[in-house]
Amino acid sequence: MSPLFGSVEYFEEKIENYISSKKLKKNKDQHLSKIVSQLENEIRYDFTCHHRIKKECLENLYKVSNKVLPKYIKQ
Repeated sequence: MSPLFGSVEYFEEKIENYISSKKLKKNKDQHLSKIVSQLENEIRYDFTCHHRIKKECLENLYKVSNKVLPKYIKQ
């Protein structure tokens, strides 16, 4: 069962899949910033929904990026 769109689990899965599919060895933190920026733009400008849901999706995205980024900076 896949996680619900916009949930913390959804964004964790998207970021982990991107990083593992690209087999990134260097600059993972820069790639992560790029991924988060792209997802943020999609939510803000492409995703059509109530502003409350957009806000919740963005908050979840930021939670994940703050959780995952330190993990990749250490590597």
